[in-house]
Amino acid sequence: MSKFIKGDLRINRKGRPRKGQSMTEILSYKLDQKNDAGLLCRETIAGKLISMAENGDVAALRYIFDRIDGRPRETITLSDAAIDIKLKALMYGE
Repeated sequence: MSKFIKGDLRINRKGRPRKGQSMTEILSYKLDQKNDAGLLCRETIAGKLISMAENGDVAALRYIFDRIDGRPRETITLSDAAIDIKLKALMYGE
């Protein structure tokens, strides 16, 4: 590997080119734009989601509750017998 030499013409003076915008950046920008009614697009979408939930859309209800309360934790319960079988298999190579 060669040393850095000041004034070397092979040096990339502009640095690494920027990548295109991510989908998150594009969506965030679009959601912050105002529509014809003067509301932010994210406010309009939230209103539509609430309206769907009020009309009984279970998926919309689930989405709202997951966002507000967080998703419920999923737990796995193993019986003692299953644990004993696994331990014996590990200990004795069964």
